Amino acid sequence: MLSNDNLGDQNESPPPEKRLTVVIPHFNQKDFLPRAVASILHGETGEIEIIIVDDGSTDGSEPVLAALEAVSPLVTVIRGKTNRGAPAALNTGLAAARGRYVSFLGADDFVLPNLYMPLVRALGDNPTASLACSDLAIVGDDGSLRGIRPITPPSFRTEYLDPQTICRRIESTDHWIASTTAVFRTDLLRAAGGFDVTLGVFCDIIVARLLAFQHGFVYVPGIRAIFRVAANTLSGSTLLDQNENTRQRETARKRLSTSIVGQLAPGYPDLFVRRMRFSAARLQLAWNGRNADPNAVVKVAGGTDTDLKALVAVRQTVGFGRMGRILALGWLTFRLRPFSPSYLIVHALRNRFALIRNRRRITDWMRRMDDARRELMIGADTDRTPRSHSSTQ
Repeated sequence: MLSNDNLGDQNESPPPEKRLTVVIPHFNQKDFLPRAVASILHGETGEIEIIIVDDGSTDGSEPVLAALEAVSPLVTVIRGKTNRGAPAALNTGLAAARGRYVSFLGADDFVLPNLYMPLVRALGDNPTASLACSDLAIVGDDGSLRGIRPITPPSFRTEYLDPQTICRRIESTDHWIASTTAVFRTDLLRAAGGFDVTLGVFCDIIVARLLAFQHGFVYVPGIRAIFRVAANTLSGSTLLDQNENTRQRETARKRLSTSIVGQLAPGYPDLFVRRMRFSAARLQLAWNGRNADPNAVVKVAGGTDTDLKALVAVRQTVGFGRMGRILALGWLTFRLRPFSPSYLIVHALRNRFALIRNRRRITDWMRRMDDARRELMIGADTDRTPRSHSSTQ
């Protein structure tokens, strides 16, 4: 259970008045935040509100926050005096949300204009579903397109997956719910306790699984958001930190084991951890490149001396360039078996085709949002006075 300090008194939460609330937790991302807000405002904004939760930023963000408040009546800023961490910021935004549905957008990420309303409609068509989600494109710190998530989606078409279907399919494929694209039913997310602060960077993916296993969810294919990856982001730094990564994985495993997930799919919590070990090893190779340390890769993967010898052999023969990383990942895939090989092959081809087909659309939107970010800040220079509805934690 979460404390009231993190979630707030749900009995005092304002009743839903909007169709959708988008919460943006923010900490020291003032250069990216206006782009995130602009991407929402340039999309479908009917019956929507944007809540920015500033988690005690120390990078001089206040002028940017004030400008964003001034630019649109849809924007509200909640200012935190101290940094309490991303899960607490998410819970603060959830407690303040007035929307029937709620979504959470990273301050350095942004959305395409076809994200929210198709997912809201999907939830309207499937009243038992707890959330709806879609695909996103991965963008590096240099602006380059890196791939698509989820790597192995649960379906090739729009589909409601009930708990029984999830239990069957999750044996072969996983990581379907990309948090950046997830739209939740606000009441169900609150009833689930919001975001567990003890889970750290895993707090969003765990509560999404709890809700999916209990109520099912809707998957809507299509690239509808952009997710930025960098070693200095919260998710990146956690996954690269061997000790913290191990600690949070074990906390997540225990949470899943003692929940409805463990009841319906007893073997899944251990499978989840194995898959997260593979993901952490993959990121070690992807972000450290030629300088990747076989010891670090094997440690986050939970590997053995055999795995270390194999990766050392790869580094000594071909290095950890593109071919070396492919060989290393092939070895780890064979050893950890995170997903069905047939699913990986089929969806690797699907994702490659989808990225090529959507590359121009994505890059054009990225340029438009960079321009919109600059225009948004220039246009707000004439009125930087925060409106009265802003608040301080």
